[in-house]
Amino acid sequence: MLPAHLAARLLEQRRAEQSAEFARQLPLYAEDMPLPPDGDDDGEAPRALPDWATNY
Repeated sequence: MLPAHLAARLLEQRRAEQSAEFARQLPLYAEDMPLPPDGDDDGEAPRALPDWATNY
């Protein structure tokens, strides 16, 4: 069994390695999702999206 100070140091080192590996796998940037093309241009007014905060 390890002494407490060695176990704490090893745990801290392992957590640092895991967080570095996690950060390494993140993308450096995220592109904005393109808007879907409007397929039905029949002259109607565009529908307003529902206001989920007030109309539920």
